[in-house]
Amino acid sequence: MNIDSSIALDLLSIVFMLVTMGGLKASRTRKTSGRLYFGLVVFVMAFLLLDMLYLVFSGSSEGLSRDVAFAAKSAYFAVNAAIVWMWARYVDCALFGRGGNRAFRAFYTCVLVINEGIVLVNLASKDMFFIGQDGSFVVGFALMWAFTLLNYLSALAVIAVLFSQRKRVKRGIIVPFALFPLVPFVAEVVQLFDRSVSLACAYAVSALMIYQVSQSDLMYTDELTGLATRRALADRLDKWFSGARHATLRGVMIDLDDLKRINDTFGHACGDEALKTLSAIIRASEPKEAVSARYGGDEFIIAWNAGDGPMASEVIARLEAGKAKANEHPAPWGSIDFSVGAIECAAFDCDGADSFLRQLDESMYEEKRRKKTGMETRDGA
Repeated sequence: MNIDSSIALDLLSIVFMLVTMGGLKASRTRKTSGRLYFGLVVFVMAFLLLDMLYLVFSGSSEGLSRDVAFAAKSAYFAVNAAIVWMWARYVDCALFGRGGNRAFRAFYTCVLVINEGIVLVNLASKDMFFIGQDGSFVVGFALMWAFTLLNYLSALAVIAVLFSQRKRVKRGIIVPFALFPLVPFVAEVVQLFDRSVSLACAYAVSALMIYQVSQSDLMYTDELTGLATRRALADRLDKWFSGARHATLRGVMIDLDDLKRINDTFGHACGDEALKTLSAIIRASEPKEAVSARYGGDEFIIAWNAGDGPMASEVIARLEAGKAKANEHPAPWGSIDFSVGAIECAAFDCDGADSFLRQLDESMYEEKRRKKTGMETRDGA
């Protein structure tokens, strides 16, 4: 493959990326995950442009051309590391919500910082790579291997987390995510045997593979709280009811009190923080095999098979303990409070998931009414 063919491939890939950006729905790019995918596409296009710039100036023995080729290739590697980081951030958001997982984020961000540091050090040391007097690309194996291995260590960590959290994504979504680093990896293996082949376009192929994911509601994770979505809850309940007619299901519905007051008085950012605080309490209280979901704006559900978990009263006790701990240091909007309803339902007594959810909803609102009546009685006294 000659240089002209490689440039043509890069250019064609950029055109496809521009078409992809044009097809991104505005409603999706307003979400954090949509903005991250948009950023991923921008980085891929920058990567392709830098590869084109390098190809144009490579192979020349003139000093200026070699300087431009070196600068383009340095930026190329810096953007390469940023693409891996952006993909990891995108998966992190898809799995754990807007804030992501703190430990996971720290890991892949640390890898990014180290790799960007390697590129910066190479500007002076030329130990990672340099452009020879004849315009050829010369590799310094130690730092180049360190850079490459760190990139793929980060990718392997993302894939491991992805599979460990596979319940958070709909079936069929894991494969496009997991294949994202595989296509560039295959391209790099090919280039090991033939340096004349430029396959930077491999990242464009990877980005296009997860385009449909970015444009759909197939994710099972609520973006704000990191809990399951209503769709994920419905799918899990359908499986329980269709697969085990003799099973008994338990459920707890939690309704955050005074969310409207918090939003109106302190702003929606504080309302979001209250929802995230409650979601953290729920995650700490849920049984091991339960599904915990954001059911509505301020409503949450924990559901589990009775044979695999505790009594509902035990889960409610955990929730109350979590609330008490959170309120030891009240937020600016005040202490957090919520109303809780619970049911236990044999699969053969419930007419499917809709009946289970309806009974759970009624239980929670009955508790809310009792709570309100009790407060009015105390105020009247």
